[in-house]
Amino acid sequence: MLQRVLIAIALACEPKLLVADEPTTALDVTVQAQILDLLHEMRDRFGLAVLLVTHDLGVVAEVCDRVVVMYAGQVVEECDIDTFLAGSRHPYSRALLAAAPDAAVDGELTWIPGAPPGPDELPSGCRFQPRCRYARDACRSGPIVLRRTADGHAPLPARPGGDDR
Repeated sequence: MLQRVLIAIALACEPKLLVADEPTTALDVTVQAQILDLLHEMRDRFGLAVLLVTHDLGVVAEVCDRVVVMYAGQVVEECDIDTFLAGSRHPYSRALLAAAPDAAVDGELTWIPGAPPGPDELPSGCRFQPRCRYARDACRSGPIVLRRTADGHAPLPARPGGDDR
C-alpha cells in the first residue's frame, strides 16, 4: 500500500517523467503485478515517461520498451527490449541474461566470476573487463564510447582509431 501511496504522491503534480527506482523490490508477485499495472495505466493515461531502475530482468522484459545496461556506473549497452532479449552484445549483458533463473540449464545457474569494483578502484576502459573472458587491449585502454548500429543498438565500444571490425 505504501508503494501505491508514494506513486500517487509522485503523480499528483502531473510530471512528464517518473523515475521508479526498484518500485517492486521485496514485494510478493501479486503486489508486484499490481504496481506494474498501475505504472502502465498511469503512463498510458497521462502520457507519462517512466524510467525504471531495476535489477530484475523479468520486470524489464515485461514492462520496458528500451534497456540501458550499466556496470559499475558505466553504460555498456543500450537498445530496444526485443533486440536486447534476442541478442544482447556486450559480455556483461549476455552474462546477466544467462544468469536469469529461466535460463538455467539442468537446474544450474551460470554466474559471473569475481566481484564488481569498488567506487575507488574503477578500472580504465570498460569497467567489466577485469571479469570478462573476452577482454582485449582495446577494452583496457581509454574511454569507452558506444557506437550505434543500423538497428539502433548501441552495444559495443568504438575501437580506438575507428577500427570497427
